[in-house]
Amino acid sequence: MVNPVLPQVLAVLRAHPDGISEYRLMKALDRQRLFEEQQGAGPGLLPLYRKHFLIMNALYDLQDILWQEENRVLEISPLHIELHERQRAEAPEQEPEWYPQLAEYYLDWNEYRDTTAEDIDRMMAALNDKPSLPH
Repeated sequence: MVNPVLPQVLAVLRAHPDGISEYRLMKALDRQRLFEEQQGAGPGLLPLYRKHFLIMNALYDLQDILWQEENRVLEISPLHIELHERQRAEAPEQEPEWYPQLAEYYLDWNEYRDTTAEDIDRMMAALNDKPSLPH
């Protein structure tokens, strides 16, 4: 499956050379009404998960494309996503440190298609069961 929001994700990244958060990226794509036909519209956690998945899928896809075609690094975290030139100290064949498990998850369209509202509820419950950090 081709990610329908990938070109717009790249356009937003290029428009924010200092980086952008996933939240701001999602809001920028929302303003373009890109999620309405992608099961990412409406209330609830499942549509939010689907928006998040489409964004992360596009980012991990772009990470490899931009590295191979433009020699650029796409750093991905929910709080800060930034596209930048490779540092001079990095050897041409040396890829940046990425998180292959996350990329594998987000590049698997079965995860997008097969995840249900009940799955999301279980994920959220598991997060709530984690011990909190000391204050």
